[in-house]
Amino acid sequence: MAGHAAVFYVDERTESSLMRRNGLVVGLANAVSDELYWGRPGEVFARLEWRCRQWVYGCREDAPPSLPLLAASVLAASKMASDSDISSSNYYKRLADVFGVGDYKQGILRAHFKSVADMWGELDTWLEAQGGERGYSTISGDSHLTRIGYPMSQALLREQDRRILTTFFAAMGVRPGSPEEYPGQEIIRLLRLWTSRNPHGLSRPLLSVLRAADSGAEATDKRAVLGKLLERLVEHWDGTLYEDGPRARRASALRLVLSGRARQLRWAAEAAQGASASTTVRYEAASVDYRLADPYGGLYRGLEELDVTADQLRHGLILEGNDLYLEWLPQPLVFFTEDEYSGDFVSVGTFIPGEPHILLVQNSEIAEVRSVLDEIADNARIVERNGPVAGWTIIKNVDLKIEVTPAALLKGGGSHAAHFVPSTRRGIRFIGGLGIGRDLGPHHYLQRGVPDWLLPRDVSRDETVLRVTLSSNGQSDSHGFPLQETLRPFPARLMPFADGTYQISTPDQGKSTFTVSSALWEKQAPSTGSIGHRCDASAESEAKPLDPEVSAIRGAEAPEKLTLPRTLLVPRSVKELVLIGGHGELLSLDLPDIPEWISEFLPGHAHGYYAEVTIPEGYVWAIQRSRQRTTVKSLANGEQKSDPTPTADDTEWAETVLSAASAGSGPLWATYVTAAREVLK
Repeated sequence: MAGHAAVFYVDERTESSLMRRNGLVVGLANAVSDELYWGRPGEVFARLEWRCRQWVYGCREDAPPSLPLLAASVLAASKMASDSDISSSNYYKRLADVFGVGDYKQGILRAHFKSVADMWGELDTWLEAQGGERGYSTISGDSHLTRIGYPMSQALLREQDRRILTTFFAAMGVRPGSPEEYPGQEIIRLLRLWTSRNPHGLSRPLLSVLRAADSGAEATDKRAVLGKLLERLVEHWDGTLYEDGPRARRASALRLVLSGRARQLRWAAEAAQGASASTTVRYEAASVDYRLADPYGGLYRGLEELDVTADQLRHGLILEGNDLYLEWLPQPLVFFTEDEYSGDFVSVGTFIPGEPHILLVQNSEIAEVRSVLDEIADNARIVERNGPVAGWTIIKNVDLKIEVTPAALLKGGGSHAAHFVPSTRRGIRFIGGLGIGRDLGPHHYLQRGVPDWLLPRDVSRDETVLRVTLSSNGQSDSHGFPLQETLRPFPARLMPFADGTYQISTPDQGKSTFTVSSALWEKQAPSTGSIGHRCDASAESEAKPLDPEVSAIRGAEAPEKLTLPRTLLVPRSVKELVLIGGHGELLSLDLPDIPEWISEFLPGHAHGYYAEVTIPEGYVWAIQRSRQRTTVKSLANGEQKSDPTPTADDTEWAETVLSAASAGSGPLWATYVTAAREVLK
């Protein structure tokens, strides 16, 4: 468990497996019972307490000697969790059953169980002191379940739950090492939404806690224990799939991409943190492999040929390889937001107020979704039409009404109203902004280019105003943000910031710091310079050395060679565009769509007949196919390129080259054709 969140789960099956593998003839309960002083009720745990004191004052290299007793306490909790009745009286009855004792000794266990709770605390402290070498602790109690909360926190999750939860984290967009936006109550909320109609393989004890009634002390206690456990799992999740195997595979999500004015739907793979830039996954149902490469804007390319079907949307989709595991988690409605890199709309795990969404809704759910939107959204802007997949409907321009409050959202009618409740968020996050001076550290921004603030948010709280403190040069100002406003990013760029460093903080939610500079001039900071784009009525495309008084857009660092990205003008009549590299690289590109605002306000002839496409490094040829002909265009820009070096496995590359063999000319193209024939021999 080194480096992973460790759950000390024990049930009867686990006990039997351990006995069989280790040749044990005495059961766990009997072994522990022999160490207890049943004849001295006030000292029933005294022998183990003495051993633990010796361990505390020793070197503590090995785990504490209380582990067998703690394992027995989890065994009792697992029996209780299976009954879905989590209460103190039920727990101690189950603990007495584990030891095979009656009511009198059950009372002894209950009266002195605080000693066991203290042993749980010692184990938690020891695990944390090891820095994750023996696993990160998930042990947690609760203000109400002060004693049995510890073993309960270990008995709620089975092995199957751990695996499913890692894929769920990936699908929801949980970033490894960034747990602040996913507190336990938020993960519980999302899990309840996801499992409302389908358990998706989660175990019965976990589902019983998720689906417990909202009111009552018992339901609150259950969710409190589970919430803390889930927080620990998120905090120490490293982005890998929880499974047995020689090495951990990265877990990531399949995303849906809407393009062509929401008329085309395709799959894309989210690039997993720490994963390689190129890998292969397999769609087992169709026995097809897909090579993923060139992650751009957080998404791999390579799934363009995988069609989206209604069956996949309803029941899910899994693609897996040696390094990466991708899964689409089915849901009755899918939220899309605009991707800042491509301009397409990409599916997201949760609703994010502040910008229009597109919804993809199953037709069987459309009436209920409409009733929710009637209450919370601006219907004057909403557009509805048939989706790109049979049985699904597209709803465009969905956002909350300005006057909608968190209370109104929580009271929303219908089961789907909960999908539109913004997520609980801890901490402060910056969005966008004109960042400068990377060598100076993070969060340095140009004046009037301060980022938007995503403030902490918890719509379940009774407060109506969030107090935010902004400090600089020893002076502090307090600002009140109505809770309704925290549903959306706050445009801090509209505030008048002078040059300086600012600290923004909220009660009990941490602090964030950012720096504002009016400009970066020569010698103001390391790596700054006087290179910029002269700007009068418009900015010049070429950067040049400029005098300080010249009006210009100035950069923080001047590279030795200033070059613009390689681009290619492609006629819009082209139906297929494929880029070819010299080492087996193969990349299919879609032409960028004409933005809707242009098509709405400009006549058709003003759009132009060409699209500009950015060419990534390493690609030498562009194959363009239209209805009339196929052409091959060199991307070498007059530079001499070396002969191609494909491998024997690059058959798709070779077939693509040969399919356009007669469309190109020149000695360099001839070497590519020859190399392709060698691959296919």
